Amino acid sequence: MPHHGQVAELLPLLRAPGGKGALQYAEGQYNEGALGGPAGEIYPIDEGIVRMLAQVDPLLARELEAQSKALDEYLDPKLLMPHYERDFVARLAIDELMPAALQQGKGLQALDVGCGIGLLGRLYPNVGWVGLDASMTLLRKASTGYRLLIEGTAEQLPFADSSFDVIVALNMLHHVINPERAMAEFARVLKPQGTLIAVDPRKVWLVEMGKKLLRSKDEAYAETHKAFTVEEYRQLLQAQGAFNLERFERVGLLGLVGMGGFDATRLSYLLPSAERAVRGFVMLDEALFRVPGVNRGGLNLAVRATRS
Repeated sequence: MPHHGQVAELLPLLRAPGGKGALQYAEGQYNEGALGGPAGEIYPIDEGIVRMLAQVDPLLARELEAQSKALDEYLDPKLLMPHYERDFVARLAIDELMPAALQQGKGLQALDVGCGIGLLGRLYPNVGWVGLDASMTLLRKASTGYRLLIEGTAEQLPFADSSFDVIVALNMLHHVINPERAMAEFARVLKPQGTLIAVDPRKVWLVEMGKKLLRSKDEAYAETHKAFTVEEYRQLLQAQGAFNLERFERVGLLGLVGMGGFDATRLSYLLPSAERAVRGFVMLDEALFRVPGVNRGGLNLAVRATRS
């Protein structure tokens, strides 16, 4: 968990949400201190986390409620999708999409936006991430690999312009209420020639219907969840005219359907090893993707883009 000294070290990076005004340490009765904004607003530091989520609209409130309900699922060792997120999606984002120089994290600023329970921090602690998420429930679990943790939204990033060398948005844009606004904020806080890495689910009508059917009574599934067609995702990334797409791939196929189905029906609990099952599903997809043209059916969209 980040400590007081790390907050002080990164204070020049911080701004009021949306980049609106520098911050300073605020005097007052706060156990771990607080930061003050240009209009007198106060952002307390709680459990090492800077709390900058001032207003929560009803849609975000529903999303946060669902994320809180999903915490046990994220941490459940028997479910397959958390293993898949850790063993495949995260390593795809970092090992395959992030340029080698950025992986070393030496003197570079890296933002894990929508960091959740801190998967990237645990897998790649040498990067020295700044982590942001709207869920305090999830942030409390992000205990390793972060120089700074902030409770806030992607639509109003609390950072100065051109602050980061790399932004990773790992399976988070489909949770964001206004992804277009979030993308504008990514463009604002990313340095010229900086790298954006994003992974999200691709919208396929039959799959989306299956999700709604299987999870219709699941409190961890919010109505705000979405997926993107290939064209929607491309337009989202290019709408600001700020990003040059370097890689745009579709990944995951029958393995995703199988793992999601096993978890939704709780058949995962009958498997002797979640990790072996995930490896089997990943190997199945890798074999399928060797067939020409099959990769067009990939159910996740993975992108690397450079800030122009």
